Amino acid sequence: MSGSGLAGDSRAEWKAHWPVVLAACSGVAASTINTYSTGVFMQPLQEEFGWSRAGIVSGSTMAGVATILLAPFCGALVDRVGPRRIGIVGVTLSCGLTALLSTVGPSLLSWQGVWLCLALINVMILPNVWTAAVSSVFAAGRGLALAITLCGSGISSIITPILAVHLIDMLGWRHAYIALAGLCGLLVLPLLFMCFRSARDTPTYTRATTQRQSADLADARTILISRHFLQLALATILIASVIVPIGTMLVPILSSRGLERGTAAGIAALMGIASISGRLLIGHLLDRVNARLIAAVAVCLPIIACLLLISFPGAPIAATLAVLCAGLALGAELDIVAYLASRYFSLERFGLAFGTLAGIVTLGGMGLGPLALSTIFDQMHSYVPALWAGVPMCMASSILFWRLGPYPEEEGLKG
Repeated sequence: MSGSGLAGDSRAEWKAHWPVVLAACSGVAASTINTYSTGVFMQPLQEEFGWSRAGIVSGSTMAGVATILLAPFCGALVDRVGPRRIGIVGVTLSCGLTALLSTVGPSLLSWQGVWLCLALINVMILPNVWTAAVSSVFAAGRGLALAITLCGSGISSIITPILAVHLIDMLGWRHAYIALAGLCGLLVLPLLFMCFRSARDTPTYTRATTQRQSADLADARTILISRHFLQLALATILIASVIVPIGTMLVPILSSRGLERGTAAGIAALMGIASISGRLLIGHLLDRVNARLIAAVAVCLPIIACLLLISFPGAPIAATLAVLCAGLALGAELDIVAYLASRYFSLERFGLAFGTLAGIVTLGGMGLGPLALSTIFDQMHSYVPALWAGVPMCMASSILFWRLGPYPEEEGLKG
């Protein structure tokens, strides 16, 4: 097909389906409010209950472990019943449980108990739920549509930390959790009810499509043990264990490096702007440049961020540059993984493949990474050793992405 034909198809897709992208973007944003608020709530929780930082992030660690265990099943369910019902129910329950965090304490077990419930719900709002709907209605414009959808996490990373700081200052941390959950529900759920639909929810979706998906999903084990999937999974967990914890724990990291908490929150907000910019740039490039090359370069950006944070403590300019580098990488990471999943595996397998990879991102980004980061700080009273550890992890991830090999040439070879 000619370039003008692709552009025309893309314009037609956007004209017909832009509300789906808007709703999916809001769903992605809703799925990250706890991720980007935990670092802000950490100090009030420590002051009131004396919990360690590792103890506080143990809740999100449980969410990460539960997600990687349940993600393949939820991904297969998305492929079978469609993302609309799963996404709406997931956001509703997630908002309710976020509000329930206001009731925890003084026992750490109460905090971990609510997070365990959040862990079970988290698989219903993973990125594969939102990207499955978008991928089903976009073909020519899929790269940009996926990028804009996943910008929801960047928008959340801009708004959530600053909003959480103000809510805590005005209402106290308990009522701040309730307000945060309420605002999320009021803004996101109406959009999901009105606009969030996939190809499955259209009259052209046929029984034959359902039967074909069921047949394809029968070889799930083959997908999950394939070289491409295992290599993608290892590259993904390495970079996620570095970049997502840096993003979610940015306020305490910057504060520990000598910046005042308010200044740290303001600089941290730039990460969201950078991640959105990175996503839009990547979305534009993915259909034009080999995604393996983009991935290999993008996952090296956190190395620059780590070295700047280590070398220039308390320097706002260095911190700003570090945040911008980290934000660009954060924006590129999930977009690249989603695109690669759609190229190495057929769309009928997308929910399973990308759902499991998104679970791996959660395991590394919300589970193992923050726990390791906080444990190192508790033991050494510094994040510097953890930042040094991120350098070889990013290098290894870069090599793994580059060594994935060419895309399968025919649909029948995928998986």
